[in-house]
Amino acid sequence: MRATAELAESAVAAIIEERIKTGIYVPGGRMPAERALAEEFGVSRRFARMAYARLIEQGLLEKSHYRTPFVAFPTKGISVERGIEAPVAEPSRAVQTIAALLPSNPVFPGGLSIVSGIHKVLADTESPHRLTFLDTFHKDRPEVLRREAQAVQSALESGVVGLIWWTYCGDDAIQEIVREYPHTPIVFIDRYPQGMHCDFVGIDDVESSRMAVDYLIDMGHTRIAHLMDPGNYSTILERAQGYRAAHQARGLPVAEELIVHLDWDERRMERAFEHLYSQPDPPTALFTSNDFIAHEFIQVAEANGVRVTEDLSVVGHGNIDRYTPRGFLTSVEQPFEMIGRAAAKLMLRRLEAGPDAPRSYQQVILPAPLVMRTSCRSLIP
Repeated sequence: MRATAELAESAVAAIIEERIKTGIYVPGGRMPAERALAEEFGVSRRFARMAYARLIEQGLLEKSHYRTPFVAFPTKGISVERGIEAPVAEPSRAVQTIAALLPSNPVFPGGLSIVSGIHKVLADTESPHRLTFLDTFHKDRPEVLRREAQAVQSALESGVVGLIWWTYCGDDAIQEIVREYPHTPIVFIDRYPQGMHCDFVGIDDVESSRMAVDYLIDMGHTRIAHLMDPGNYSTILERAQGYRAAHQARGLPVAEELIVHLDWDERRMERAFEHLYSQPDPPTALFTSNDFIAHEFIQVAEANGVRVTEDLSVVGHGNIDRYTPRGFLTSVEQPFEMIGRAAAKLMLRRLEAGPDAPRSYQQVILPAPLVMRTSCRSLIP
């Protein structure tokens, strides 16, 4: 029986390994459930579990707090801005500190998932580096910016050896910090500063947003509104770009009157609703650049008699409903834990290379599938 088990385990593992190499299973992507894998190959779930364990041991898969593992990232980044590989120096074993600066919304565990991913890499690799987490979250934007500036200055002045940073401040402030601390590596997550080469880990915001709007178009919607977060961060601009790209690819005009760029005012959502529903031909669907504003708008719409899903289909971005029992909003998945893992691995490579090594900036782009739930209705009979 043991020989049969080893044969089945190795056969299943070999097929999975081939799929990883050929791109069927992409880096950062979640693997199928053991039950689905066992049914596909006609083996028991125990064999599927053993195959996963073998591939984790080989470094092709990584464990996760989810029930199935992720495909591991390759040693090198997925894309490179400048192709000069940095030599690897012998790392010092003295304990040094890496700082993670990011918002941790109390009703959204995405930030803590990123921190968990960073910590797991440091623990699994027995890195000589420790992690300090600086939370920049606040509901008021001026306070967010104050906390962020204070956290960045405090971290750098205390001698941290690297920053993993989800930014809120402007690009000018970021460039000033980079000039002042040129030898401190920074890995930007979720968003990146415009017009400068940098290390970045996130998703393809253009493509993921285009896919989301395509989904609505395939359901027969042609009047699709777009609600944009405040600010001009790369995430917001590129998700708007994806919204436009989906229309253009399908030969649909972009209705500029249906695009609303929110501000920071408390009544912003009421004004957005009044604007969209004062149109002679109001939208039948809505794509938002953030799940939080999607839920804000849904609350206002339903208070004004507009029913989601019956009257308005809504697609968000971020998949915060994975953390809620309601599980209602169709949304683009953001793999927060894997963002943390990839950022930590990239940071460790930078630190191993040393401050004087030629920099080869890397953009690590993770998969971001659309998670379909019940917030959308087809208009096609």
